Amino acid sequence: MNGTELYDELAVYFPALWPQSPNWTWINVHDGQNANVKAISELVDRTFALAEVVVLVHAEPGVATRLSRKEAANYVAQFVLKHEVQVSDSTLSRFVSVSLQGVATNDA
Repeated sequence: MNGTELYDELAVYFPALWPQSPNWTWINVHDGQNANVKAISELVDRTFALAEVVVLVHAEPGVATRLSRKEAANYVAQFVLKHEVQVSDSTLSRFVSVSLQGVATNDA
């Protein structure tokens, strides 16, 4: 299955890109010059315990990939300020959302 097919299969299981619950606190993941890989990595590590995550990049066409949790921040960083990105654990029960504006949140 390629990245577009995986995206099409999984995207329906992800929550809205802009969660409104007060439980979701937004943090900056871009410093005005570059994506803050450390901030993304810390958010991913706080959110997920499992070793594998699924990353959805809301581009045209959408792309999804499965990565180790440790690889996720570097992968996500390349899309900050370019596309909306979401990360989930492999069970699709926990989520991180990275907005096009360079802020991110999780459901913790």
